[in-house]
Amino acid sequence: MPLTAERIAVLLAAIPPIVLILSAPVVLYIVEPRVLGMPFNLFWHLMWMVAGPFILTVAYTIRVREMRMKREV
Repeated sequence: MPLTAERIAVLLAAIPPIVLILSAPVVLYIVEPRVLGMPFNLFWHLMWMVAGPFILTVAYTIRVREMRMKREV
């Protein structure tokens, strides 16, 4: 199964929700460590809320570029 640009875009788009869903039980019980003055759990979710749109933008750009290339051919 070749790794096409569209598959890469789908895999990139799947990263943020998978990380947030699967890591929640792991980071939920880490209360003591603090990052930037916030509990680690809050920092973890805020970090992914900020990083998620950037990852989705990259996935969208890859997919749109692939669709444009197919139309031109």
